[in-house]
Amino acid sequence: MADIPSSINGVIIEFSDSVSKSVDQKIVHALNHCIKTAIAPGYALNKIYISSANDSHSYPSRHVQGDGKAVDISRINGLKMSLHYNSNDIVKNITNAIQDEFETFAGRRENFGPYFKKKLGNPHSVSGHDDHIHISVN
Repeated sequence: MADIPSSINGVIIEFSDSVSKSVDQKIVHALNHCIKTAIAPGYALNKIYISSANDSHSYPSRHVQGDGKAVDISRINGLKMSLHYNSNDIVKNITNAIQDEFETFAGRRENFGPYFKKKLGNPHSVSGHDDHIHISVN
């Protein structure tokens, strides 16, 4: 187990009050892999908001399997994906870049978001996830 830090690669990490920051160490490695200030060329990532980690989900969610193997990111630079993904180039480009970069992480499992939905690198049909990025590890 490891705690998600309050800053990763120069990006401020904010948390919902209900989030348990204690997660599987692989999630911290995954965040270090795909959360970077210059993740999207021409756009600066300054802050993300983690709305869920090792918390209020029910089994078999990866959020509660193996002590927190998933996180949900729902805001980019303080802007909610649900309101701004389709209308704000900064939110869209950074969101897409985070999802693309997570696909290059060796331990990736689920990569669901407004850009695409993949499980183990393959397209996957799953409802929701148009208002946040859900990443999980094996």
